[in-house]
Amino acid sequence: MPYAVIRDLEVGPIVLPGVTGSVGAVYPAHRADEPGWGAAVELPAVLKLLAAVDAGQITAAQARAAFTPFLDRLEEFDQEMERHLDYG
Repeated sequence: MPYAVIRDLEVGPIVLPGVTGSVGAVYPAHRADEPGWGAAVELPAVLKLLAAVDAGQITAAQARAAFTPFLDRLEEFDQEMERHLDYG
């Protein structure tokens, strides 16, 4: 079952408090091999980071790295589920 993840994101001069996402969501299988599959992040935060990239305030690499806390939590979630299924 998916659950919420809330993180403050600081990317260069950009500060986005309380960005909400989720981990453990089920998505179509055609992107299952892509990083981040099973996680979601609120679209307004993503759009703010894209606008900051367009404005030259941050780089695309910085924007991508901003999502590391969500990817880390997704990895932890996946490990928890594997342990749960192993004991199931």
